[in-house]
Amino acid sequence: MQSGDILEAVNSYRLLAESQPTNWWAFYRTAWCYNHLDRPDSAEVYAEAALNLQPGSEKCLSELLKSLSHRPLIVLDYSYLVSGGGVCRYRLARAEIELELGERTSLDWLEASFCSQTDSVAADAGCWLSIIHGSSGLQYIERSVELMPHLEFYRSLLIGQLIRADHLEEAVSQFKILKETGTGDLYFWQTASSIYDALGDPLGSIEASRRAWELRRTPSSSADLGWKLYFHGRELMRAGELMNAVPCLRESSSLWSGDSLWAVKSDSLLDLLNEFTSVSAGYAEPI
Repeated sequence: MQSGDILEAVNSYRLLAESQPTNWWAFYRTAWCYNHLDRPDSAEVYAEAALNLQPGSEKCLSELLKSLSHRPLIVLDYSYLVSGGGVCRYRLARAEIELELGERTSLDWLEASFCSQTDSVAADAGCWLSIIHGSSGLQYIERSVELMPHLEFYRSLLIGQLIRADHLEEAVSQFKILKETGTGDLYFWQTASSIYDALGDPLGSIEASRRAWELRRTPSSSADLGWKLYFHGRELMRAGELMNAVPCLRESSSLWSGDSLWAVKSDSLLDLLNEFTSVSAGYAEPI
């Protein structure tokens, strides 16, 4: 999947799984792709098959729990398979919160690990707790970064939390560190887009979102880039830069599906531009 095209990848992995019914990796990767395509029902089938082929695999279980996240009661049925931390523990904790349970075993496990450990276990717990608590979880991810400063994912989460808490100066400082040590992966470019957006640099934000989209073409990455292109194109129109708006709107229109809301809105602006420029500005062809 070097191109980042999830649709192409899911078809390849699905065909591999069908031709090699004992290949757990093919089933796991098919589930992974379907989850990133926001198709949990399809992901569930392949993740369950992968787990049956590879019992005890955290990778397979994590994809199964992700596909079941809209059914928290069923998620908790798999709690007996989770002994440590990681994303599976996070999925269990989320299910407990959504069900408003009085006894929250997995959430308590994360809190206890965060408070009692001083290694990667505490850092892992802090990562998930910061996601669970959102804007009030800054202290968790700060400690995770202190404990494991070399992990880009943790620092990316910290930067996002700092931006949401309006600590922009500290976010920029942390991003400078990420730029020096980062590998330019998906999380780096997503974080870069957030930084540029917070700094009021729409072109920088769009370019970073485009790089993230190229690495993983999914509904969410398409929506992120599509909306940014649409809003920038709209602002250019308002500023009277009609023809400069066209490339932005055309790119937005082409992302993911013509039925996507950002694509529909971009097409609407392009139609409006055609009305006002093709004849009145002397253009012989529609823009």
